[in-house]
Amino acid sequence: MTCYLSTSPKTDSVKLSLRDTSYFVEKLTLPSDTECLYTTIDKVSKEGHKVTLNTYRSSEEDYQQMWSLSFLKKYYTYRIASYFSSLGLPVKTNFVTDLDVWVLDKSPFSVCNGYRVFNIRVQFGKITKNPELVISWGGIHSVHKESISSLAEHEISPEDYSWVLFENKLFKHEDMPDAARRNQDQVYPCLNKRLQKTLRIAPQAPDKSNRYIRYWNEMESFKKTYLLTTTFQEIIPLTNTEWAKVDGLQLPKTQEMHQSLVFGGGNTDSEPKNGMKNYGPKELTPSRKIIFFFICHNDHSAMAMTVNDFMLGKKEGFKGIAKYANLEYNTLAHFSMVFQNKENPLPEIIEKLNKRNFERETRYVALYLSPFGKWDANEAHKAIYYKVKEELLHWDIVSQAIEVDKNWTSKQIDAEQKAIVSDNFKYAFANIAIALLAKLGGTPWSLKNKEFNELVIGISAFKSESLDKQYLGSAFSFSGEGKFHGFDCFRSNQTSELAGSILKAVKEYCDEHKALGRLIIHFYKKLSWKELAPIEKGLAELGLDIPVIVVSMNKTFSEDVLGFDIANEQKMPFSGTYLPIGDNQYLLYNSGLIAGTVFNAREGYPFPIKVSMQYFSPQSKVSMPVEANDIPELLHQICQFSQLYWKSVSKQSLPVTLKYPEMLAQIVPHFSRPELPRTGKETLWFL
Repeated sequence: MTCYLSTSPKTDSVKLSLRDTSYFVEKLTLPSDTECLYTTIDKVSKEGHKVTLNTYRSSEEDYQQMWSLSFLKKYYTYRIASYFSSLGLPVKTNFVTDLDVWVLDKSPFSVCNGYRVFNIRVQFGKITKNPELVISWGGIHSVHKESISSLAEHEISPEDYSWVLFENKLFKHEDMPDAARRNQDQVYPCLNKRLQKTLRIAPQAPDKSNRYIRYWNEMESFKKTYLLTTTFQEIIPLTNTEWAKVDGLQLPKTQEMHQSLVFGGGNTDSEPKNGMKNYGPKELTPSRKIIFFFICHNDHSAMAMTVNDFMLGKKEGFKGIAKYANLEYNTLAHFSMVFQNKENPLPEIIEKLNKRNFERETRYVALYLSPFGKWDANEAHKAIYYKVKEELLHWDIVSQAIEVDKNWTSKQIDAEQKAIVSDNFKYAFANIAIALLAKLGGTPWSLKNKEFNELVIGISAFKSESLDKQYLGSAFSFSGEGKFHGFDCFRSNQTSELAGSILKAVKEYCDEHKALGRLIIHFYKKLSWKELAPIEKGLAELGLDIPVIVVSMNKTFSEDVLGFDIANEQKMPFSGTYLPIGDNQYLLYNSGLIAGTVFNAREGYPFPIKVSMQYFSPQSKVSMPVEANDIPELLHQICQFSQLYWKSVSKQSLPVTLKYPEMLAQIVPHFSRPELPRTGKETLWFL
């Protein structure tokens, strides 16, 4: 293949990677200070340097006689983009040079036009031994019917715009060509969450139908319509037009794993809601004296009475927190706190806290009826939730927020009827009960005890858009039952502090248990050696010559690479199935679809978790493949930790080793104090 390279960009030119640039600067004897090289791919350039290389190599050929895989990925992506553009379809590439193709459709919003978006990725030898096209469906994207000039009257910030459509082409707003800037009445913004909030476009209810069938049908249709054509085959001669077939592997004892939750009296059940209802919690709270009290606005006193009735078991649908979670429910007369200033209740709450007589040996639980939720679009309202949460935490008071607007069918409160609560409000109290039990140190349910000499640490991240900072949360599991001991939160640049907290947990484990055999870290992304180095150094200083296994998991489910079970009616592989999709990378299916059992559609159709594994031996600065025998055990552990979510009786698919730290990292950045109190690092207060 012949391409022409130049030192300056041309129209539709493609930029070479730094490695390719360095190679061709030397090969073509260009000036050593040449920083970038560009090519127009399939267009002849009289000014460019003509380069002809192979697109593959045989075993006897040298790598330097072929175009790099990095360049070939860009080459094929460019050709595919040109093909779809010739069909009049908008296309755009993302930061990893994947390609999005937009096919006109109907938007769920009446003020927008809709596009079905498909992603195409070129990769080499990940799943097969050949070049591969990865096709995925990105759902419906919307473009506002009004131009950015027409929308100016809505006082929209430039930051609200991301991508725009101009003359059927997609551009980043800040990178619009001059022609678009001169014709802003022809520039239409793509809808994003920020713009949607500014324009007050109500979000659509999520589609809870079977995603596997929807995705399969969309991708099959796209393949037949656009890829299995003569024109496309001339650009990309596909040697195989079928989806790649992969042999799925099954974790052993999957059915037993899903039935191994332990409740009161050592009884087991596969369903948290049934286990709690029939047997009660695994471990009671160690607190013998508990006092509940309410914090609410004056307008919401009637709702507080309704919540009180639910907690006592006087309302249909919940038998009371004492019977359900074995938590003794006690309240004191005139102990609850009613505030008047809805927009700034904290001064009143602090004043009332200072006037209360809190006994040292008593645990206090505040039921805070929040006028505004933590997801409120108004930042000032949202801040109130966090300020109240923080203040109570520093008083060593367990708190449970109940959002008022979320649970009232009518915002007008009828005092005579006390409270008009939505029908589904009663179902929230099972979740409230188990969360409160966990916050008070009890154990709603656990895994069957397993003796092991390893420490599991979960680290996840959350970026605060309002604060424009990323924070890391961490959680430490010491026991074979999956019980967590220790939580903390750090800014993303506090790597030494994070390493210090991990090493402290390691030392505490070694003081309380037998010798530590290995350290397992559940991380929200791949861990670099720079991030691991202080941990390795600390382990050496502690005299621990142990391996470290990093299990990296995306915080969200995989949507770009999916595996479908064609023989299954739901097209969703059975829970416990895992598929190899690259070097030390797997898709792990963790759902309610269990072989040999009846599937409940209400459990949902979660997509798989994308898991990567890295093995670091002592004194090694590079990761190595994980032993094949260890892979099922490490994946099995992920599935087990997903069953320890004590904020809901519904099954979860992501492990709490990622969910708990992320929940922590969502809240702590909004606190005003620099450090969490001791109880904030030892209890599940953030549930």
